[in-house]
Amino acid sequence: MRPCAILIVVPTTGGPVVLRSLKARPGLPASAAFAAGDYRPLPWSGDYARLAAGGGPLAQWTHAEAGPYELRLSGSFDAGRSWEVPVCLAHGLVAQGHTLAPEPEAADLVLWATGAVDLDLAVLPGDYALLDKIARSGSLLEAAARADLAVLLPDGPEAKEAERAFRALGRARPPVFLPRTEVPAALAALARPAPSVAPDRRLAALPIALTAALAAATLAAGVAMLRPRPEPDRPVVADATPVPVEAPPAVMPAPEPARAVVVEELVAPPGSSCRRVAFGADPPVRRPVPVEEPGRLRASRLAPDLCGLAIRPAEPGARVAVGRDLAAAALPPTRLPDGAEAYFLRENGRRNLVYAVQVIPGRVDSGRADPGRVDPGRAAGNPVEPGAANPGDQLTHALVP
Repeated sequence: MRPCAILIVVPTTGGPVVLRSLKARPGLPASAAFAAGDYRPLPWSGDYARLAAGGGPLAQWTHAEAGPYELRLSGSFDAGRSWEVPVCLAHGLVAQGHTLAPEPEAADLVLWATGAVDLDLAVLPGDYALLDKIARSGSLLEAAARADLAVLLPDGPEAKEAERAFRALGRARPPVFLPRTEVPAALAALARPAPSVAPDRRLAALPIALTAALAAATLAAGVAMLRPRPEPDRPVVADATPVPVEAPPAVMPAPEPARAVVVEELVAPPGSSCRRVAFGADPPVRRPVPVEEPGRLRASRLAPDLCGLAIRPAEPGARVAVGRDLAAAALPPTRLPDGAEAYFLRENGRRNLVYAVQVIPGRVDSGRADPGRVDPGRAAGNPVEPGAANPGDQLTHALVP
């Protein structure tokens, strides 16, 4: 199936905003969102950077390349979290090969979605002022009258009335209401194959009206059936009598290079703080730091909720040596239940640094110096510590503002 152009609408109480482009921008220090014609990141770009970071929520569910990303919008807004659902859907659809339509007239499909997500991309229920947002989206939806319409309405006090309002728009094809439980379920529903049509009937190639049977099957399948990532396909839903379409062969992502040391970011959970995490009041969220290239981990951002790092050997029986730069910037390490050493950053130690971490195979003489600290320069090629023979693989890791 050919990819199609999708107009993704971020409805706000000030009027609808359109996602105009989404692309990887390796030159950016972190993923960021920009209004059209402006070079300054929008105020919520920090939250977007964490959402789209390697090892973050989006990385679990899309085939997208590693960021950073540049997200361009038709306008700006300063606060709120209802942008999260449409932005997550945009990442999933672009990763499947679809394009974002910058204007209503260019759209094959309009995707109107709102809501916040949690760590697993579940859509959070709430009062999202749906009726007000629908009323303010009227002109935009009229401008894209020839396109199909898909809608994601989170659970909340206005959800049922909002659904009736969309049905009352009188569009040529009725709107499709996507599963409101989680982003992966919505992507799975959008990716249902459509029947083949004659080349000169482009509009007929986008029949996205959900049948009752499909809706029932989607709900009955449950989250376990929706978790697998869909094959890249155009975001349409099958008619009642679809013509089978051969799916393209699965493209498996390249496996991460093997490594002897595992490094994880320790992040404060929502509503908590690094002070509470460091003192054991709340458990941290652990996010693996992927290997960017042989010998180097992807850099971690010194965001306010990055509390520290957990480091452990990948193989049992080994030890790790950590560079002095990290040790100096962190509290004395504490051991986590799985054996990892947690290095919580000091409040005055949150600065740009690069440290080395190296595996030490075998046992270390307990009478020798502590191998838990090692200068990065010495780890690069010299013995790690007296008594630590045959040092193993080394990785470097940067913490950047």
